[in-house]
Amino acid sequence: MTVAVNEIAKHPKIVSDPEEIVYIEDKRKNEVKSIVIPARYEALLHDALKEIEYRIWLERNRGLLDSEHPEILENVVGDVGEKL
Repeated sequence: MTVAVNEIAKHPKIVSDPEEIVYIEDKRKNEVKSIVIPARYEALLHDALKEIEYRIWLERNRGLLDSEHPEILENVVGDVGEKL
């Protein structure tokens, strides 16, 4: 099912209790913003979710990873260890 972002505000049950995969789309830009998958499939997606979380972390911390300040990098690496 594909729904618009504003439909979520009007009918939050669409994402709070999904019975199927829900694609949330920005209708003006015609692009998918999020995908909501029912929680009962979490076990099937566990490894993929870990990889996605890692890639999001990499994007957020790209500047720190490329910096020349190793003391900052040590703190960041410690944070990753806690997540894993």
